[in-house]
Amino acid sequence: MNYNLNIKKETLLNGLQVILVHKPEYQKSLFLLGTNVGGFDIDQNVDGTTVHHRSGLAHYLEHQMFYLDQEDVSDLFADLQCTTNAYTSYTETAFYFSTTADVKKPLKLLFDFVENLDVTEKTIEKEKGIILSEYDMYQQSPEQSLFKETLVSLYKYHPMRIDVLGTKEDIQAMSMEDLKQFYKLNYDPSKLCLVGVTGKDLDEIMDCIYACQKDVRSKLNKKIERVIPEEPEEVNRTVFEDTMDIHQPFVCVAFKMKPCTNKREAFEKDFAVNMWLDSVLGPLNPKFQEWLDQRIFTQFVGAEADFTTDHSYILFYAQTTNPNEFMELVKKLVQHTTLSDEDYQSLHAQAVANNLRGLDHFDGLANDLLRSHFEGQDYVDSLNCIQNMSLDQVKDYILDLDFSHMCVTKIMPNESI
Repeated sequence: MNYNLNIKKETLLNGLQVILVHKPEYQKSLFLLGTNVGGFDIDQNVDGTTVHHRSGLAHYLEHQMFYLDQEDVSDLFADLQCTTNAYTSYTETAFYFSTTADVKKPLKLLFDFVENLDVTEKTIEKEKGIILSEYDMYQQSPEQSLFKETLVSLYKYHPMRIDVLGTKEDIQAMSMEDLKQFYKLNYDPSKLCLVGVTGKDLDEIMDCIYACQKDVRSKLNKKIERVIPEEPEEVNRTVFEDTMDIHQPFVCVAFKMKPCTNKREAFEKDFAVNMWLDSVLGPLNPKFQEWLDQRIFTQFVGAEADFTTDHSYILFYAQTTNPNEFMELVKKLVQHTTLSDEDYQSLHAQAVANNLRGLDHFDGLANDLLRSHFEGQDYVDSLNCIQNMSLDQVKDYILDLDFSHMCVTKIMPNESI
């Protein structure tokens, strides 16, 4: 299937990658400009030399970049009838706007503020307080603490163990020099990708992009790669327990898996295992309501997997009055490494339907296209991969799972509660 996606791709002379999707008869437009850098980029190989950055630098820089000529970019976009935002994940950072009005001026503004760093010591210090407040807010969330400590338990060296925000010490120490060095290495036009989803004429959009970029030159002549340290198969720590001001415990049972050998395997295995998890710890399981009634877990319960070429794991998590009982339940569930034909048909149809609906969600579609580009995958091929995945393929991936490397994280109530 081609999903009726009219996709136009071009590479400009300065190396900028452009991916445009035409959505006829839609008034809305969304444009996203991203770079393949995020929370994982603490160490980078620059022409054979390792350059170490402070943790959280990609996220900190994302916040700092919302200034142009000492004006707040959000206000400038609002004046053009646009909403704007940005995000930093472990692997990418992106800035975007959406509008139902003309796109030429906001598109130029998007390029202008992303391709021109405008920071001062004053803005750096101001943002430091904002990000530290965000850090403290996450520290007070039992759910966030549960997942954060679980990743620290799973990984000894992998940057997955460090939050995208970075450590408090690195946030406090962030400097102008840090930001400028990181920006220079990762925001050259040759490192950027523009994704647009629009009802406007694509040829006119490309003319606008060419006009915006005609005087922008690539200044980067270095090979830059993300450095992921070698990680042992064993977990970093098998048990971790902390206390917070909560009434019921939170628990996460995690399994460290071997990274996948290639990106195709990672994509397929990620989809297959998450499908299986939905069947064993979700409403499709006939015993799910029984477990709820027995208070083995509350409404906060779930399971998820993440399979990539540099890390892989499976998490089972819940709020529960009896952490040990939930742990025993998980141990039984991971022995049931199969998927019924009925559950497969239901979950597979749901996944295909979600993909089809997602084609009309501009922000989700743009994010998926950006991520597929940076991962070297064809987006339409990935949709077809899900469409064509058989039950036998799913079963093979589930049977291949090794649950021998386990860790448990508990967030328990303070004794005073």
